[in-house]
Amino acid sequence: MLYHVPGAAPTQPGGVLFISRQGAGRIDNPSDYQTLYVGDSAAGACAEVFNRGKYRKEWTHEMLRGLPSLRGSRRMLAWYDVADSTSICNLDDPQELSARSLRPSNVITREYSQSQAWALRIFAERRWAGIRWWSYHDARWASCGLWDLRGIADSGVEELTLDHPAVVEAAQNLSIRIRRARR
Repeated sequence: MLYHVPGAAPTQPGGVLFISRQGAGRIDNPSDYQTLYVGDSAAGACAEVFNRGKYRKEWTHEMLRGLPSLRGSRRMLAWYDVADSTSICNLDDPQELSARSLRPSNVITREYSQSQAWALRIFAERRWAGIRWWSYHDARWASCGLWDLRGIADSGVEELTLDHPAVVEAAQNLSIRIRRARR
């Protein structure tokens, strides 16, 4: 999910690989690395991005608008093809949790200072391109934070509407009402 500007260079604001200001995310440690957050499913990405603040009960067209500070932007669904050879620390694997003395509750905590601490330790191992964990909203969905983007073989964006199957699936799973504009 990103604020996309047609024609923007990939790593520039509005580009598919642009990483916005960091510090408040689950595995953010901006003084050590930048994180591109992705998911293994479009619905999971919608749940992670939109189920916040005033959008916990109802989703509207307003949430798809661009940023006023990023002229010509619009909320789009980004997709990434990450090479199978990319080393990602999978915290959904009990052996990885055990090797780091992590409990599942430490991974999915809303106390981000805790998750940022274990993320920094994993980054310091210097063998991973990122970390994978299960979604706070539904364990069938995975979230991933990448700090080494060289494993991204391809990427793109697609239009996001309130009728997009990923938006509908996420809303249904989270019991969120979708309110469409009256015609």
